[in-house]
Amino acid sequence: MMLISDSTVAAALGFNEAEIRFHVIDPVVRMLGYPDAENTYLKLEEKLEYPYLHIGRRSKKDLPLGYPDYRAGVKGARGSFVVEAKAGNVPITSREVEQAHSYAAHAQVGANFFMLGNGSELVVYETLSGPDAAPIVRLPLQSLNARFFELENVLAPQNLARNCRVEYDTKLKLADGLGSSARVRSGRYLLSEHDVRIIVEGQDYTGLARETLSGFAEAEAYIELLKTSFEMRVSDGIAERGDDGKIYARVEFAGVTVHNRAAMAIMGINKANFATADEFISTDSNSPTIFESVKDFTVFRGTLLPKLFGEVVEMEGDVVGSMFIKVAMHYNEGVMAGEYIAFSDQEISFPLQKPFRLEMDMAGTFELQVDA
Repeated sequence: MMLISDSTVAAALGFNEAEIRFHVIDPVVRMLGYPDAENTYLKLEEKLEYPYLHIGRRSKKDLPLGYPDYRAGVKGARGSFVVEAKAGNVPITSREVEQAHSYAAHAQVGANFFMLGNGSELVVYETLSGPDAAPIVRLPLQSLNARFFELENVLAPQNLARNCRVEYDTKLKLADGLGSSARVRSGRYLLSEHDVRIIVEGQDYTGLARETLSGFAEAEAYIELLKTSFEMRVSDGIAERGDDGKIYARVEFAGVTVHNRAAMAIMGINKANFATADEFISTDSNSPTIFESVKDFTVFRGTLLPKLFGEVVEMEGDVVGSMFIKVAMHYNEGVMAGEYIAFSDQEISFPLQKPFRLEMDMAGTFELQVDA
């Protein structure tokens, strides 16, 4: 990308302020995306008054004035910055930084960032950090073409809007040390106990199935692997206070293999929604908060379902199931931890055969890393 020519870079130290604006700042501001009729604005040499920098009686002529060279921002959203140009040979000292900062921090402006440019460099500062802070971007003019992305990352409209988003949490906190929501960054859960049963017309056929059905024995072997050889993970989630004031949580399970994850998604059990009747999430492991989740799922005959290690099998019958999960959880210094128990009932129907019910109970512990 050729934003500024080599001849301009070579001549920039001899430019006056107007030439710096025309040859350097104008191309940069336009390339950043200002102004754009749809969602951005650009103001030039906007007059700013400083009514509070005066002691005693004053008249209109006493008010100090300022004129920032540029002010740009995103329409209808938080996010703006000012730009102050200096002649090519004028160094950017604390005096120049203080001047630009006074424009950015002005009550009429409230800019999040400010940029200064002369014949040798462009520098960007964060307004709230104050005029004495180090710049967040320092870009020599000879590197502008290759490193323009450093300015884009902060000042381009879409990034400016994201960097300057301000949200206020007005809801009741989840727990001491948390706001009204907490993002689950990662997590894991361990399986310590399980039980599987086959029920046909109210009779327990688990022992017979274990002896005669190779698929049943294989399924139990997979469950043992989950207990001893795999780490089951939570990939995403959130706990938050709803508009009704209650606490809800959502989690997404990663699966222990990519094939297992795909199978869980097909079955519809890769995500779970939880709710609690408690007002707050406990911070006491001896008195945990109880969350519960109910999930219904259906898998129809003919569905191709990946097995744990990648082999795909075609479902020979219809499966209509439900899963109930109960969690006892407490929060402490960025971690939500506790115990869980899950009950699953699956009604399985094969053509020309008696339907049966597969019951599965699983229990264990979990630990979730959260960002407040």
